[in-house]
Amino acid sequence: MKVNFDAPSLLTSLRFVVVAGVMAALMVPLGLVSCVVDERRQYYDEAVASIVRTWGEEQRIAGPVLLIPLEADDAIRRVAPEQTVIIGRAANSGRDRYVAIMPERLEMRLDSRHQLRRLGIFEAPVFDIDITASGRFAAFDAEALEAQFGRLRLDRAAVVVGLSDPRGLREARFQLAGAEVQLSALSAGALAPGLRGALAEAAAGGEFSLSIGLRGSKRISAVPVGDRSRIDMTSSWPHPSFDGRFSPDERDIGDDGFSASWTTFGLARGFAQIVPLDARADIFVDKDLGFRVVEVVTLYRFVERSVKYGVLFVVLTLVSVLCLELATGRRFHVVQYAVAGVGLVLFFLTLLALAEHIGFLAGYLLAAALLTGMIGWYTHGSTGDRRLTLLAVAVLAVLYGVLYTLLRLESFALLVGTAVLLLALAMLMRVTRRLTPESPSAETGEEP
Repeated sequence: MKVNFDAPSLLTSLRFVVVAGVMAALMVPLGLVSCVVDERRQYYDEAVASIVRTWGEEQRIAGPVLLIPLEADDAIRRVAPEQTVIIGRAANSGRDRYVAIMPERLEMRLDSRHQLRRLGIFEAPVFDIDITASGRFAAFDAEALEAQFGRLRLDRAAVVVGLSDPRGLREARFQLAGAEVQLSALSAGALAPGLRGALAEAAAGGEFSLSIGLRGSKRISAVPVGDRSRIDMTSSWPHPSFDGRFSPDERDIGDDGFSASWTTFGLARGFAQIVPLDARADIFVDKDLGFRVVEVVTLYRFVERSVKYGVLFVVLTLVSVLCLELATGRRFHVVQYAVAGVGLVLFFLTLLALAEHIGFLAGYLLAAALLTGMIGWYTHGSTGDRRLTLLAVAVLAVLYGVLYTLLRLESFALLVGTAVLLLALAMLMRVTRRLTPESPSAETGEEP
């Protein structure tokens, strides 16, 4: 069978190959734009780290807890063998040993207010946190504890409140059984860093109250140390991501902030009511609950996503122009394809530069209008065809609208993106369906 090749068919095929080559070449500058976005994001992360270092980092409050030291030479405990090994090893290594007693009941409230702190053109949310707590320590049997754990140093008993970043501390007060307890910084020892207050009558227990003012950022959490704990959190930050050991029992999130509450019990908190530990112990690891700051509309996240969709955007635009060629009979030079493609890539760099100063939405609209106008002006100057220019501008406007829609969508981004690709394929099929040259037999009506 003889295949009939004609000049128009070969030229059309060649144009498809050339446009495909232009698309492939544009991936290089698009990759460079992606590197610039990554670099700017690193600058942003460094600026945020600098802001939170001077203000206060993540805050986790653990306590209050009664802490009673054990005699240093009392290395053997009459409990389970594996616990005996741990305590004996701690004593032999020179570590201080303690018995930690959790409150019988704990009600805690954490109220936080955010503000945006700037460093250059970058900003990050930071928090002022007011913590109030009340509850009760049950009286304990010192003789029973000594029989189980060893000799107690009741003269050195203390109440301890663990804080993950004490640099943010502004004020703190603690009362036990109606008496004020003087608090001081705790930089070493069990549950350090944090606050420590010496107690005269630890064995008596009683009602307590605690108030703390501190600064923090990124994450705020609390450890439900009580046999029964109720933790309430409110914040002016409207985008929390609740995490930790427990999910909130109740939550209410609005544009002006959120509120959430948890109720937990001793059986589920992950540690016992009385715990032996040494100076390096952190029994509260992964036992807290709280929220993490989520910036759902982060500038760099949107720009990064837009660059990822850049391949789709460039391909759709150049395929649309090629379809206009086939539909109108107008021919564009390969250099004109390349110049228009460079303009498409520069849109993402323009978007990044503008969005850092005026916000993502305003930057997107301005960058899209600027590049659409420039490419429209270039098309009119190249062809002198007003109708074709309007078609090119309309195609760009639609594609910029589609790209923005994809950026705003989360759950349906893949579905919408796939639908757009199928639509582009259907358009390409329509304008290329008659590219096959007619055979001589079709022209003469003879059998092949």
